[in-house]
Amino acid sequence: MTLCDDTQYVYFLSPTEGGRVHDKKMADEYALHLPAGSVLRQDLGLPGHAPAGVEMPHKKPPKRELTFSQKLYNQLLSPLRVVIEHAHSGIKRLRMVSDTVRLRGEWVRDTVMVVACGLHNLRVRSPHRVYLAPTPAKLTQIPA
Repeated sequence: MTLCDDTQYVYFLSPTEGGRVHDKKMADEYALHLPAGSVLRQDLGLPGHAPAGVEMPHKKPPKRELTFSQKLYNQLLSPLRVVIEHAHSGIKRLRMVSDTVRLRGEWVRDTVMVVACGLHNLRVRSPHRVYLAPTPAKLTQIPA
């Protein structure tokens, strides 16, 4: 479980867990206390976890469709949530993270993930980075 901001800088990384541990259980185990006014964008893997200030897309009910307003909300939320997906792909640039780590010891897997996040944060904060953080759109008038 990772926590990042709009610049993809990773602030929190939970200890690695086995694939059988559910996301909801991890979120409850590592309770985060976010600053007042902050917004948490989470995916559909945490349907029971709903602290204050959470934005979560609507899940399609079985054998039914989403309403127009739910689809619109999901579409508006999607570009905001893609930041965490980009952060995950940036962390996985260190191929050792995405491959199976065959080294013994839980501390080794945790160390590999911490190093990958550290390299990602270094890349994100680099002044030579090509991709800049998203900025609010400025309104400009186009001459007719």
